[in-house]
Amino acid sequence: MNLFRRLFKGNDIKSEDEVRKLNEQLPADEQFAMNFTKNGGKFIYCTTEIQVQEVFRHILKELGVYVKMSSNASHTIKTMFEEHTPLFTADIETSNVYLTDCEYLITTLGGIMLSSHQLRHKNINELPEIFIVFAKTSQMVRDIPEGMRGIKNKYPQQFPTGLITLQSFTDDPEKNSINHYGTSSKRTYLILLEDLPIDK
Repeated sequence: MNLFRRLFKGNDIKSEDEVRKLNEQLPADEQFAMNFTKNGGKFIYCTTEIQVQEVFRHILKELGVYVKMSSNASHTIKTMFEEHTPLFTADIETSNVYLTDCEYLITTLGGIMLSSHQLRHKNINELPEIFIVFAKTSQMVRDIPEGMRGIKNKYPQQFPTGLITLQSFTDDPEKNSINHYGTSSKRTYLILLEDLPIDK
């Protein structure tokens, strides 16, 4: 992975067609980063678990509110963010931040694929408006069909319900793409941990 080793010079792009062509030529990690941030998400790349903790604390500080957090309580989340346990509540209705992992990251869309394992069998609109998502680079797939195949292999006995690919990450309706009209939006921070060999 060579994420962020290349600068995106937006003022050199003259048309949407050129943006699309550039996007298609990018490595998967850079393609996801470009599409995710274009959709309004805040993206933080980490190479160590120590960085993950530092970034998480920075996000909490940036939010500037008293954080009362709920989560999907997965093993990954409980292990990675154990030191922040005092911030957590089991009551989703009184929480203002939702911390979760995800199934996959969809590179061509800049989207986050979630299932009932992350959503706790809730409608996404029932969850807090601020999402913090923790993921690893090995969870990147090209498109939704590839993600669906991965889920079938991951859960051969019981296919999860409530599948959704979150693609709109701003609460400003004027900034939401027309392609996302009618879909749920969440103010989203993505903490991405590198767990694949880094190209040099």
